[in-house]
Amino acid sequence: MTYDELVTNIRNYTEVNSNVFTAAVINTFITMAENQILREIDLDVFKLEATGSMTQGNKFLTAPTDLLTHRYMILTPVSGDQLFLDFRDTSFMKEYWANGTTQGTPKYYAVWDQNTFYIAPTPNQNYSVELGYIYRPTQLSSANPTTWISNNAPEALLYACLIQAYSYTKGPAEMMQYFRGAYKEAIQGLGAEQQGRRRRDEYRDGMLRIPLKSDSPGP
Repeated sequence: MTYDELVTNIRNYTEVNSNVFTAAVINTFITMAENQILREIDLDVFKLEATGSMTQGNKFLTAPTDLLTHRYMILTPVSGDQLFLDFRDTSFMKEYWANGTTQGTPKYYAVWDQNTFYIAPTPNQNYSVELGYIYRPTQLSSANPTTWISNNAPEALLYACLIQAYSYTKGPAEMMQYFRGAYKEAIQGLGAEQQGRRRRDEYRDGMLRIPLKSDSPGP
């Protein structure tokens, strides 16, 4: 589904014209809908691994600009095995490593703000880092007329947008309930594909099979 097709569908489903649902309003619906989908499912296609550097004496590490959700952080010393850092909240970090000027081998990381990770202990040397994360893709728009979500999960995107549209217009409660149910069904199907079929190996795990209910034989 293209951007223009989505815009047309939103206006047709809601019977609201472009005087009310302007391009700016619909773009807001799309932003909120895409964010909802990305937060609810870890889509394999949006997984990245980035490399960075910790600096000796600096307890902060700049996050990638397109980061949506972090997955893991690995410390890669010059010599020795790589080390997965444990994720904690900032209150734990401040209690665990109260004096940020004291240095040691990092063991933990936390989210400080949307642009920064907090490291403890404060690095005692420069370290290379690998960060696994979910990135925020470029939004569907007139300038970017198709995306992975619009091509591969058009139902979920449309229904998520319609939920936003009916919230905006304070539409009938029964229609809102219908679109919420349709969105839930679409997102569950997408989740089954991601967590089931794409993470299985038919040779090793066998084919996915749907159990069939059969009646017990009569007497």
